[in-house]
Amino acid sequence: MHEHIKIYGSKVPFNTGKSKMDALVPWNKEWSVFEACETLFNPEKRRNDMMGANTVTRLIQIPKGHVSRKFDDEPYIVPFIAEGSKKSVLICPGGAYYDVSLDNEGYPTAEFLQKNGISAFVLKYRVWPYKYPAAYCDCRRAICYIKHNAKRFGIDPDKLSIIGFSAGGNLAVATPFLFSKLPNIDGYVPDDIDKEDTSLMSIGAIYPELCADKFLMSMQFGDEIHTDADFCKRVLRKMYLPRYVKSSSAPMFLCGCVDDGVVSPTNILEMAAAYQKVGVPYEVHMFREGGHGFGVTQENIPEMYGHPPFDMRGTKEWIRLYITWLQKTEDKIGK
Repeated sequence: MHEHIKIYGSKVPFNTGKSKMDALVPWNKEWSVFEACETLFNPEKRRNDMMGANTVTRLIQIPKGHVSRKFDDEPYIVPFIAEGSKKSVLICPGGAYYDVSLDNEGYPTAEFLQKNGISAFVLKYRVWPYKYPAAYCDCRRAICYIKHNAKRFGIDPDKLSIIGFSAGGNLAVATPFLFSKLPNIDGYVPDDIDKEDTSLMSIGAIYPELCADKFLMSMQFGDEIHTDADFCKRVLRKMYLPRYVKSSSAPMFLCGCVDDGVVSPTNILEMAAAYQKVGVPYEVHMFREGGHGFGVTQENIPEMYGHPPFDMRGTKEWIRLYITWLQKTEDKIGK
């Protein structure tokens, strides 16, 4: 059993204790689980409303206990401590902001890093129907919590990195870019943990959504993305993350596949171009084959959404390349 460390105190922002059911309308109780999931993961089946997300949450997330029926979910981190390691990584699994893929992207990544002498923390953050900025505040809080407790974990707070997958890649990049300071939250009083410095040694983004995809932003902002064209335009501009890269940004590791049919690889290329423009160190690994969601331990990926099975001989190498990147980045700041 993994240890769950709650990152907030007695007051968790955005938790009202009210039922989520009113926020999960419309939904389609006649859909199968497969039909509902297709509206999330098959770009050709996505809808201009929240019915798919609402249905998946009602059919899968709540019944399986992945999320609560009420707005009372408590974000937590799961530590994987490598004794004697000063480096550490906060891991943000993906899941399209409707789920958090702990078992495919979270725990396997942490275990691999731990076995290779790097401490890791897996973040369970809040997802739909929680709205912006809840998930980003959870990620910021996790960064601050780890730094505040650096001595307890045996790590150097200046050698904390972050890495995210897919929607978690969006989270891992947007949080340091847009939430270095905690926004004002009604009813929430910041504590000493919230006051910690949020700077990071490096940022990692694996098959990430970085360029303000309308579908993913609907999972943060809700129906207004689909019903209000001006609001949607403002959000997409605000959440286009390459525009925030500057000379003081943390070095970035980017990885994905040319044949990703869920999140376009142009997200990686546009972020790399932004880093190139300001002269901040970055590294890109764009594999020929592997699709989306390959995680760490995936041996192969079966046929899905019209794609043939994927040959994973390239993608299996990314985690070793990432470890090398962390070491090189640490070397630049001094041991």
